[in-house]
Amino acid sequence: MIKVLIVDDDNLVRKGLRSMLPWKEYSMEVVGEAKNGEKALEFLAAQKVDLLLTDLAMPVMSGMELMRAVRKQYPHISIVVLTLHQDFEYIQDCLRLGAIDYIAKVELETDSYDEVMGRIRGRILEEKTKNAAPVITDEVQLTNNRFYDAVPGQKLDDASQDKSFLPTPDNENLLADLKKQGLALVWVHKASEFDEFLENLKRAALPPARLTAFLHALLLGWNRIYASVTKQQIELPETFGAWFEVEECLRKARASLAAAIGKPQYSEEVKECIAKAVQAMHEELADPVIASEMAKRVNMSRSYFSQCFKDMVGMTFNEYLRSIRMDKAKEYLQYTQKNMQWISEHTGYTDQKYFSRVFYEKTGMLPSEYRQSAQSGAQMSDV
Repeated sequence: MIKVLIVDDDNLVRKGLRSMLPWKEYSMEVVGEAKNGEKALEFLAAQKVDLLLTDLAMPVMSGMELMRAVRKQYPHISIVVLTLHQDFEYIQDCLRLGAIDYIAKVELETDSYDEVMGRIRGRILEEKTKNAAPVITDEVQLTNNRFYDAVPGQKLDDASQDKSFLPTPDNENLLADLKKQGLALVWVHKASEFDEFLENLKRAALPPARLTAFLHALLLGWNRIYASVTKQQIELPETFGAWFEVEECLRKARASLAAAIGKPQYSEEVKECIAKAVQAMHEELADPVIASEMAKRVNMSRSYFSQCFKDMVGMTFNEYLRSIRMDKAKEYLQYTQKNMQWISEHTGYTDQKYFSRVFYEKTGMLPSEYRQSAQSGAQMSDV
């Protein structure tokens, strides 16, 4: 679990960040708050922290001064800057002081929580992998070759060496295509699609740290589906020593997903159709989703689709839809301050009263009671 300290002179900003971001979903835990840099250093002297999220304009000790002190005293701590500024030169100053990323406050006004949290976790994993061994900048290509060409039993002292993956239109488009292929889940039940995904991923030759961060970003999408069926999580290592380890882990992840959303007696084509339907249900949670229309979309008859869906997923189409909607509602209630009408609409219920009734039937609590119970468990500090 990544331990987080939030530093901002505005108490409402601190409380808002603590409550509205889905920390637990990204293996993070807010362990404290501070209203300026001086109070933050006092907290760091007494508590273990992995990630510092700090504003810059604060009294007593500014965010810039805090960053300089943390880089000197606690070099292992990752720093993310919270800022109103989006000026490129201003951001570069923060990065030169050691910040791994920044969050423009406008991002938090557009409900892009998953994008923000996924990006931060990815940066932390990149830094952790890069710091695992000294960087040898004139051997980057050799390092990549060793990583991708290694065989089991071969010792690779330099496998974790890396260099910053500089974004360009070409490699960003490549990553977007790979992400789309990885989240489509067609490869779960179709061996040829899985082999193609592995081949494309290896051909991309991402630096080891970037590859690790990319796979963990995909894992979040896979676990939304896997956990909704099994109530468990698929795990991936935080670092990989060689490509063959990546391939082995992906084969295990594929087997886990296949076991969760498919039975062996059905053909690969049928499994692929059900996997597409499950993915669409998660992606279109706020929209009207009807079994008969979903069956048409995946080219199956209504009755056969319903039978296959129940056999593979372990519950009927409507039961599964209600389950994932209620899980998403719980996330909104626990991690945001959105009102009940907004939450009901964004989980597929236009009638707030009906949403409340369904939520009560599922959990034994009204949404407001659930929010109060879930959020009262988070201790708020103001050191």
